[in-house]
Formats: sequence, structure tokens, C-alpha cells
Amino acid sequence: MLHDLNHAARYATHLIAMRDGRIAKAGPPGEVLTAALVEDVFGLPCRVIDDPETGTPLVVPAARRKTSAAAEV
Repeated sequence: MLHDLNHAARYATHLIAMRDGRIAKAGPPGEVLTAALVEDVFGLPCRVIDDPETGTPLVVPAARRKTSAAAEV
């Protein structure tokens, strides 16, 4: 069992995404790993792109936005 989404997408042929103990989606990595699913299940805003090495889905977390306080530091 893998919890790293990018490793799972690269090496597994079938993924099961679970939320609150229930299956949210299951199937091939290209069908399961979408930006909408990752945000819904994990609360992680992201982009899902093709991995340049394998062509499998690659989850890229969204950058944190700078706050005005952080910009002043």
C-alpha cells in the first residue's frame, strides 16, 4: 500500500482513493488522479500533469500565496 500519490501513480496499475472510510474512486491512475479528486479527498489544491518520465499522472501542489505580512519580512 502506498500513500505517496506520485509513487502510487507511477508504479501501480490500479488505485483506490478513500475518503472517510469509503471508496471515493477506483481505477487506473489516469482516471483516478484528478485535481478535483485530490482537492476533495485530501484538501490539497493542485495541478495534475503528465509525468515527463513516464506519462503517468503527477500531482503538483499549488503554491502558497504570499500574504502581505510575509511580503514585508
